[in-house]
Amino acid sequence: MIRAISIFNILLFVFFTSCSSNDDEEELGIQETEKSEAIIEPVLKEVEVVNITETSVMIKGKIEDDGHGTIKERGVVWSESEDFTQVNEKLATAVKGSGEFSVEINGLIEDTEYYLKAFAKNELGNGYSLPASFKTKAVIKPIVYIDESSFSSLENFNKDWNMLYPWGADHNGSARMFEENVNLNDGVLQIHSEWIDWAWEGYSTADPHLRITFHSGAVHAKQKIQVTEELPDWEISGDFKAPTAPSSWPAFWITGVDSWPPEIDILEFKGTTSNLQNTVTGPSWDQTVWTTVYTDIPDASSEWHNYKLTMRRIDDVETEVKMFIDDQLRSSEIKDFTNDRFWLIINMQMEGASGTTNDNSLVRSESQIFSAKNIHVSATPGAEN
Repeated sequence: MIRAISIFNILLFVFFTSCSSNDDEEELGIQETEKSEAIIEPVLKEVEVVNITETSVMIKGKIEDDGHGTIKERGVVWSESEDFTQVNEKLATAVKGSGEFSVEINGLIEDTEYYLKAFAKNELGNGYSLPASFKTKAVIKPIVYIDESSFSSLENFNKDWNMLYPWGADHNGSARMFEENVNLNDGVLQIHSEWIDWAWEGYSTADPHLRITFHSGAVHAKQKIQVTEELPDWEISGDFKAPTAPSSWPAFWITGVDSWPPEIDILEFKGTTSNLQNTVTGPSWDQTVWTTVYTDIPDASSEWHNYKLTMRRIDDVETEVKMFIDDQLRSSEIKDFTNDRFWLIINMQMEGASGTTNDNSLVRSESQIFSAKNIHVSATPGAEN
């Protein structure tokens, strides 16, 4: 009897011990499950900064661990302060299933240092990447050689311009250039032509050696024009009232310093209301190739019009040449002008290619006036210079 009770007690002890062990294991399993599912802040990889411009940047981020939660937002915070005292925020614009995302930030200030961190938000809060920094590119500013004030005073004129042609007083018409035929009037350069009534002054020293029958004026810029790798982009422009009477020949043009050709005529009227915009290339003066675009401007002599040339280097040989009238593109050419040096000239010739005069010619009885203002010459350095 006693032995039977002992066996019963042993079995009862084993049963309760087993139940207790199972309860402990079940409780431990619950704790481990709760522990494995606890939400933490997201973990992010260090950002990648790409496509930096003067005012924008692209940021690439990646969430390495969502912290066992649901990602509600992701993006970038940035500041001009390294301690992030004033923070801007931008949400992701593109998200991949792998956790990668990208953010484009616009409206930045050029040549400025910025600090940033990527972030991701789940139920617990925000997780951040390590901080990074970048600097926006500086805007490449053009070098202005001649601005709109160059005709505002004699002092400014003498700083930017010389009288006559670069080679002297004569060229390919019947007018000889004189300083007294050029004057400044309230910011406007005026060139006056006048017939000399057959007074004998010989012949032009330039081909085709016409008899001198007019006095007129010319000026040329002290700054030479040259498209180079260092200065690949040029802009030359001005506002003009140009005579269109038969035998008048006003021009705003650039021509080769070291040889002719090259030449570009930005404005040229040959006794009509049709403006010629020309490019001249070729191996020598007697082997030239011309391109010409004609634009009729009926009020060219009475109203101000803007004439503009842009030159952009393509490579060591070729340059893109564009010409505009009143901001409308009129001519676009590719020419072998890279590294050529040019003079910039404003002048008014007479007769020659614009036609000979007779006793009834208006230009004999009335002085022709070629007016110019707001001349602009600038060059923009290359991005790597």
